[in-house]
Amino acid sequence: MYTVKKPNNTTIEIKIATTKAEWDEAVKRVYERTKGKYAIQGFRKGHVPQKVIEKTYGEGVFFEDAFADLAEEAYHKVLVEDSSIRPYGEPSLKLDKFVEGKLEGTLTLMVIPPVKLGKYTGLEVKAHLNEFDESMVEHELRHAQEENVKLTDKKGVSAKGDVVTIDFKGSVDGVAFDGGTATDYDLHLGSKTFIDNFEDQLVGKKAGDKVDVHVTFPDNYNAPNLAGKKALFECTVKAVKTRKLPAIDDALAKEVADINTVEEWKKDIREAIIKDIERRNKNISEDAILDAIVQNSVVELPEAVIAQQLEDVMQDLSYRLSYQGISLEDYAKYSGTTVQQIRDEHRKDAERIAKMRQVLEAIVRAEKLDVTDKELDAKLGEFAKIANKSLQEYKKTIDPQRIDYIYSDILMSKVMKLLTTKNTIVNKCDCHDHECDCGDDCDCKKETKKTAAKTTKKVATTKKTTKTSK
Repeated sequence: MYTVKKPNNTTIEIKIATTKAEWDEAVKRVYERTKGKYAIQGFRKGHVPQKVIEKTYGEGVFFEDAFADLAEEAYHKVLVEDSSIRPYGEPSLKLDKFVEGKLEGTLTLMVIPPVKLGKYTGLEVKAHLNEFDESMVEHELRHAQEENVKLTDKKGVSAKGDVVTIDFKGSVDGVAFDGGTATDYDLHLGSKTFIDNFEDQLVGKKAGDKVDVHVTFPDNYNAPNLAGKKALFECTVKAVKTRKLPAIDDALAKEVADINTVEEWKKDIREAIIKDIERRNKNISEDAILDAIVQNSVVELPEAVIAQQLEDVMQDLSYRLSYQGISLEDYAKYSGTTVQQIRDEHRKDAERIAKMRQVLEAIVRAEKLDVTDKELDAKLGEFAKIANKSLQEYKKTIDPQRIDYIYSDILMSKVMKLLTTKNTIVNKCDCHDHECDCGDDCDCKKETKKTAAKTTKKVATTKKTTKTSK
């Protein structure tokens, strides 16, 4: 009745062929299943003979359903006979030939080939890890100072370090451009917030002055329509103010962090920075390990898998931009690019994520990892407690898809813990005793870099990496 062909690694064709007897039987089954929906005068509903229905509605009235039934039957038999087949998406069905009750058709499946796992334990993987430095604490303190700076009106002209409140209107060749106009803008002179020597031209000015500021946009400016162009900003100085930074003392600690002393404040900042570094290093380590394993493995994916992952990536980007009050289209416009170019730039990311998912699922199968009922109930119990419900009450109300997600979350935590404990992460910038291959932006190539102790770490993690079907 059917044969299986594999024109390539990501496609399976199930060729369906029937005898007249097999086709008649398939049509008969459809008739028996659907005859109750046909109402024809002179017959009780559900008792209309097959021939009468075919005469009334046409000989092919049962054709489509019969063909679909035969295809579905063949489809399930093929999957039972070969459990390694992993279909993706909906199969397509095509009629090739139908003559005198003999049917030939093709059911085409898109499949994901089995991953050929390479070495995934015992690896030494380089990653550019973050390291704590006490200057980070000082940076946060200075940021707090800036956030609480006091501005007072100044008589006389502006100087570097002052703040001028200005209205401005920018134009190129006499034509105003988007984003080039503002009112009551506080500009800190010397902060290099604006391009070129914009701020320098506002030094020595007083409230009420009108200043024509001439600048040239950089050649690599992110708006192509302005890159390399000369522009005029018509500015009105509305106020000149001096800045007074508060002292980093107990009073500021109390005001900013509701903490009694600077030392306690520093301690809190230090702990928060270290915790954030640990979190980021976990993510960096996991990504580096997965990248290495993917490189060691052979992962073939149908184009549709990558395309769907790209859609997910773009949807996530749009969602995050919406929180900033900006659409993807506006983001592209402000960045001097197009939505299609952004899609093209994210394609490699999408392919990388899709391959990582397949590798993780292959490792789960290879290691025979699973989630026990006890482990699942323990996690559900945590959510039940938050919802102020008993475990049984919570399980009755939770969406089954949510349970599947929690199951996958636990499973991925297990596989990531296995990978991060059975592989070694080496700090990529720990390369003072040999030739550095970290790139020109590596800290160890900078003159100010101090010799650091070598670090070789095994990082355990419970990061949520991806979802695998149960």
